[in-house]
Amino acid sequence: MVNDKKGVLLQCVKVDIVGNKISDCVYALYDNGSERTFLRKGISEKLGLRVVGSEKLNIYSFGARKPRSQVCRKVEVKLRNILDGREVVIEALEIEEISRASIRVPDWDVCVEMEKRGLALTFDVEDLSRNCQISLLVGADYYWDLVKGFQSERELVSAEVRRFWELESLGIRGDGIDTGLNEQDILKEFDESIQFVDNRYCVNLPWKEGMQEKLGTNRQVALRRFNGLVERFKRDPELYREYGEVINGYLEEGIVARCTSERLADESSFYLPHHAVVRDDKVSSRLRIVFDGASHAEGQYSLNDCLNTGPNLYPNLFELLIKFRENAVTYIADIRQAFLQILIDAEDRPFTRFFWKEDLNSDKLTVLNFTRVLFGLTPSPYLLAATLKYHFEKNIDLFPETCESLLKSFWVDDLVGGADDVEQALKTTTESVKILKDAGMILRKWQTNSKELREDWKKVGIETHEDKTTLARGGVPTKVLGLAWDPDKDIIFFDVSKLMNILASGCSTKRFLLQILGRIFDPIGFLGPFIVRLKLILQELWAADIDWDDKLPSSLDYKWQLWCSELKDLHCVKIPRYYLSDFNLCEFISFDVHSFSDASLAAYGTVLYLRGVTRNGKIIVNFLCSKSRVAPLKSLTLPRLELLGCLLSARLAEQVSKCLKFEASCYFWTDSGICTYWIKGKADDYKPFVKNRVKEIQRLSERGNWSHCPGKENPADLLSRGIPASNLAKSSLWWHGPPWLSKPSEFWPCKIVIESPMGNLELRKEFQTVSQNKCVVYDSQFVFDLNKYSDLNKVLVITTLVKRFVNKLRKLPTEVGPCSAAELLEAEQDWIKFEQNLVYSSELERIKSGKQISKNSSLYKLAPYLDDNNVLRVRGRLEESEFSSNEIHPIILPKQSKFSELLIRREHNKVCHGGVSATLSKIRSRYWIPKGRQIVKRVLRDCLICRKYSLKPAQQITAQLPKNRILENPPFTVTGIDFTGPVIIRSGKESNQKSYITLFTCAVTRALHLELTTDMTTKHFILSLRRFLARRGNCKVIISDNAKSFKATDNILREFAKILVDVDLKKFVGIHEITWQFIPPHALWWGGFYERLMRSIKEPLRKILGRASLSFEEMTTILAEVELVLNHRPLTYTSNDLDEPLPLTPAHFLFPGQENLSYPVHFLEIFTNQPSTKENLTRRVVYQTKLLRHIWGKWKNNYLMQLRNAHNFVNSSPVRDLKKGEVVLLEGTTKSKFWWPLGVIEDVIVGRDGHIRSCIVRTSKGQLKRPIQLIYPLEII
Repeated sequence: MVNDKKGVLLQCVKVDIVGNKISDCVYALYDNGSERTFLRKGISEKLGLRVVGSEKLNIYSFGARKPRSQVCRKVEVKLRNILDGREVVIEALEIEEISRASIRVPDWDVCVEMEKRGLALTFDVEDLSRNCQISLLVGADYYWDLVKGFQSERELVSAEVRRFWELESLGIRGDGIDTGLNEQDILKEFDESIQFVDNRYCVNLPWKEGMQEKLGTNRQVALRRFNGLVERFKRDPELYREYGEVINGYLEEGIVARCTSERLADESSFYLPHHAVVRDDKVSSRLRIVFDGASHAEGQYSLNDCLNTGPNLYPNLFELLIKFRENAVTYIADIRQAFLQILIDAEDRPFTRFFWKEDLNSDKLTVLNFTRVLFGLTPSPYLLAATLKYHFEKNIDLFPETCESLLKSFWVDDLVGGADDVEQALKTTTESVKILKDAGMILRKWQTNSKELREDWKKVGIETHEDKTTLARGGVPTKVLGLAWDPDKDIIFFDVSKLMNILASGCSTKRFLLQILGRIFDPIGFLGPFIVRLKLILQELWAADIDWDDKLPSSLDYKWQLWCSELKDLHCVKIPRYYLSDFNLCEFISFDVHSFSDASLAAYGTVLYLRGVTRNGKIIVNFLCSKSRVAPLKSLTLPRLELLGCLLSARLAEQVSKCLKFEASCYFWTDSGICTYWIKGKADDYKPFVKNRVKEIQRLSERGNWSHCPGKENPADLLSRGIPASNLAKSSLWWHGPPWLSKPSEFWPCKIVIESPMGNLELRKEFQTVSQNKCVVYDSQFVFDLNKYSDLNKVLVITTLVKRFVNKLRKLPTEVGPCSAAELLEAEQDWIKFEQNLVYSSELERIKSGKQISKNSSLYKLAPYLDDNNVLRVRGRLEESEFSSNEIHPIILPKQSKFSELLIRREHNKVCHGGVSATLSKIRSRYWIPKGRQIVKRVLRDCLICRKYSLKPAQQITAQLPKNRILENPPFTVTGIDFTGPVIIRSGKESNQKSYITLFTCAVTRALHLELTTDMTTKHFILSLRRFLARRGNCKVIISDNAKSFKATDNILREFAKILVDVDLKKFVGIHEITWQFIPPHALWWGGFYERLMRSIKEPLRKILGRASLSFEEMTTILAEVELVLNHRPLTYTSNDLDEPLPLTPAHFLFPGQENLSYPVHFLEIFTNQPSTKENLTRRVVYQTKLLRHIWGKWKNNYLMQLRNAHNFVNSSPVRDLKKGEVVLLEGTTKSKFWWPLGVIEDVIVGRDGHIRSCIVRTSKGQLKRPIQLIYPLEII
């Protein structure tokens, strides 16, 4: 550019160069006459730039005839635009001096002219009209790229790549990055400096040692960038309005404060540039103001340079997402403006100043500073995490469970938690709200999958987030750490609408493909088989060396377009969030994690499943997570790629095991026999590639838990080749694993591992041998699987027979007949050595070589040694004792071993099914199992015989009282009937006969009526029933046990109108139909309201009658008197106070108003001998009504209230319902449970409250109906 007054102005720009720890602001000159880009060596060394190579140059200078040869180092240079903060990376050659001449900077007039043309210059006011020294010369190699500005796209792609690989590495690499800082010192300093001021926590900025004094003000840089922002405001008034609303909100809430003139004079300050980020997909916070803590003046440090980033205190994202799926009830929330709820110490606030204009048309500038922690400083996430950690640990004594949960449930300001039931979730969430409120923070936007919890939240005042922008209503979905979640259906899904829009506007280039791959957020690996196809396309692009912006070749473009066309099918992929299906955690007795791995020449991967076994034997298998990798461009053999898949499998399983809140055994499956052979062998025998990876696999997993599975049944095969999205959504193999995984372990694949010539190629030379056709005993030493057996003696017999067969083939002397004790002992010893070699191979190798075992070994404290038979034993300290050698030096057995489990069962049988202590004592007389008591407890828990004798009946919460017992009804409307007797009646001078008493009890008033019958036949019972109905009437419901006579009577009642002769009774039965209800067989307590009165009848009869022999008429008279006495028994509390009214009795309902019932005087007036005039009769009716109201009021208040509570109704613990198909014992007539019948539940009968009350059970004698109190669940797995 030419200026008439000042001469020529060269293309010069002011730019930041970002170094390792600091950055520097320099002047750069664009020179398209230079072929290379150069940087002053002094700048490179000062910033510690990374050297990436060197180059020999022939440098021609102006006027020189011969070039000057020079070798220059090539360094990586990160340039940052001082106006908008964007960064680009280039490479430059180091040189001592670019030019000693200085370059003239444009004056103020030129700057004004340029701004009128829409160009903003990067020079500060103090730079104008002066000369500057050039430190960077941009040559033709980067000239056009920087001027054109494509570098921002390159950086965007770089960021996408970096983000993609960070997500890909979740779960298979360590957490965080080592910052080199002493984390303990930083945390200690934080704990000592944090304060609680004005209901908020106040923290100091974590300054690096000695850096606060070196920090400049950055005022001019911030002012220049704010002036550029003001120009943008003038072009976009709506942006200024929204911006101003945010700033004014900060001022009203005290988040920022105005700086006084006195404070502005303070030189120790720092000014932050700021700009707006607008996101249309955000409803509550569309505009966010971002403050640039990385900004700095030329040669100065930025605020971020001077502050410690702090340690990462947040849990692993992968771990949080796994935990998000482990609770039946889950919930999410976030902290409102989390950073802004923490105060900054007053001494640090001057370093958070920024410029603002309250009137856009005014020249007056306002200087504000933050009083709270702000977003934009590198230590802000650490300060939030450290504050939360401090607060939770401070409250851990008051709320131990909740604070422990909160420490593991926050990701920055997002809370992701859960519980096994609504009650626990409500407790945790209400306590969480209180705990955070005490820190001056508000938890908001609550969401849960439980409707019941939402209602409970409303009751306790927790505001739920009724999201009006849910996907179902056409808005954005609820996100949980980036995953789309539907709380109502409790499913995880994938919203690809935005991705489809991007695809519609994109082009088929390598850069665009990588951007798409980086935008798919799937850290758990739900979409692994579909995404791996895109990875394979990118791999082919790299192999073909296609440039970033070149069009794809037709073959790859076809694959790309096919993948894009299938992307829309991802909306069909819906994953249940809760991976335990419809069961609660308490219903499971064991868990396994099964990890499958596979590889092809293009890719390898692993997929994990959680397998749970419930108490009633049901097995559920659900997808946990997966990871896939494309094969390296450097060609590897298929077995090596399979080994990489196995390593990935072991790493992911180890990480997942740490995430689960319950213990789970890990099993590993691969369809590569070679890899299984390597893993079960000695790692040191192989070449470095195999050796190093096998060692890590053996360190992360038990060798005995690796098995071979058929390739067609390996779900990881889908990861190695990929499948369409539509197939993925309905693939049972992918979501639930192979079918045999849902069956007991005896149905799992069992294959002998054969030594492979291809596998031997990886042996070190000194171990290479001629391959032979033989079987290598690793997977199952004696050609059968221990998991199929439950008796160790049978295993030893089979082993002996197999060895006899092998010896016979080898033409060796072979025993015949029954197995001898010596043979069985030898077979047992063979299995022991096999198990020891399988689990303790490294310890055995070190002992055999005369070395001490590692201190990290679980056997270190046992001082193990090998006996003469190469069996691993405990050395012990009882050499001088009189114990046997086996007691002094017990054999070591691994704790996680099927053989150990069978041995425990055998010893348990030997001690006649003694308890844990007896069994363990027997075992330790010869064997030593680490954590033996724990393992014995687990094995004995599965002992069928022991479990039979320790069974408890099924439990259920006490039912609500039925309506027919608590609603006002005339006496005997609901009647319970039962027989008692026999009683001996004198029928003649020398003859006697048996008679029976029929008891009629009112369920509401507890009144009773007694009838004497000469026998228990249907005929005589109907006669007694007719007498009862004739005298009492009102009967609508009859309840009885199901004795044969009552069942017969139930049938006769259907023709009751034909049998009864009495006209009035016929009319009564015709109008009021009688319903007959039977209680379940053997459930006497179901008829408790009449069964209890049996005892009340028998006691007076026994005392009155003695040995007397009465006639039928005399016994009828006695029963009438007993009935009268019992109907006057108190139903309510009898007080000792004379002023208290007398208690309520059944007679009050049967004979209302009699004087001997002690009613109030005004009630008795209706029974005086007054003339029966119309007025008197009307008066009597009124008093009769009042009398009945008084009686029923007393019945409600004094009698019913006594029935309100039950012993196991209040604060009852959750019970497990019986299910169809469950194996149970039925309580029999003998005390010994061994003789009780075994049965299977055919159907369950649910009560009116929705709880199971009785069951139909199929036994060897047919179907029986029994109450749950007589059913004993037998947990056979």
